[in-house]
Amino acid sequence: MNYKKRVVMSTRAKKIQWLAGAFIIAVFSFTHAVAQTGIGTLNPANNSSIVTTGGNVVIDNTGKLGVLVANPITAIDLRSGTNGSFAVGMTDQTASEAGAGALRYNPNPAIGVKGYMEYSDGTNWLGFFPFGKPRIVVMAEKTTQNTYVFETGAVAIGAYTTGMPPRSSAYLTHWTEKLDSDSGTPTNNFDPATGEFIAPRAGVYFATFTFALADNNVNTGGNNQTEAIWEVRNPGGTITQRVKTNNGYPSDTGSGPTNVVKVGSACTVSVYLNQGDKLRPFSWVSVSFGTDMRLFDVSGGYNVLTIVEQ
Repeated sequence: MNYKKRVVMSTRAKKIQWLAGAFIIAVFSFTHAVAQTGIGTLNPANNSSIVTTGGNVVIDNTGKLGVLVANPITAIDLRSGTNGSFAVGMTDQTASEAGAGALRYNPNPAIGVKGYMEYSDGTNWLGFFPFGKPRIVVMAEKTTQNTYVFETGAVAIGAYTTGMPPRSSAYLTHWTEKLDSDSGTPTNNFDPATGEFIAPRAGVYFATFTFALADNNVNTGGNNQTEAIWEVRNPGGTITQRVKTNNGYPSDTGSGPTNVVKVGSACTVSVYLNQGDKLRPFSWVSVSFGTDMRLFDVSGGYNVLTIVEQ
């Protein structure tokens, strides 16, 4: 190989080396350029940065998102100290469709309850209960003649389907349930067949019930009265409290269609219940001769109960 050929090959080798070096520098420069993305800035401090007049939105090299936070600590960090709130919308998805861990806002959960946040456990939407607001809500109406005598009185202990027994402690049974809700979530705290409510957690409960008997004569001769009573029993069945309302009536209205009256009563309480305590309405009535039963007036609105957690 002569001298001229050696010079040409040397020149070509240098060009190849220069081009290779330039290519490597370009690759590294491009990699560095795409590793940091900036919007509103030419010099992003993080992998991705959006610069706004209110502050920066950044994604660091571990994938954490910071909104107005320069160094996010959690997956999404909003703790800038000012205006760090975030909004969660509403959805008609079921809890299983949304998946465990999903959040939603429920604007109309139940009667007496304002909107609140719910989370999915994968099966049900569960509420973050608003402190100091009603949570448990039970509403029911009695449209049957069923009662259950549970203490010795003028009639034997047992179930009856012909109305209110005289001078006997009788639970009001077989209610039509209108609502049994824990802040919008249907529950089974109230048993409409027995009229018994079981407190799912300790707290103060507002409870009221009314009953009225069909128009009839009052013929006891004396000491007639009606009592509406709320009874509390502990989980073992021991009576811990009774609250009574007593209504008296004329000793004897006499007979005849013009002397009939509507007998009834109501009882309203705010009562503290431990978890598992049982709250149940019952009555004691003395307005008829012997073992005569009195029918309830089930024309609508006279025999109702409501229980609301305070």
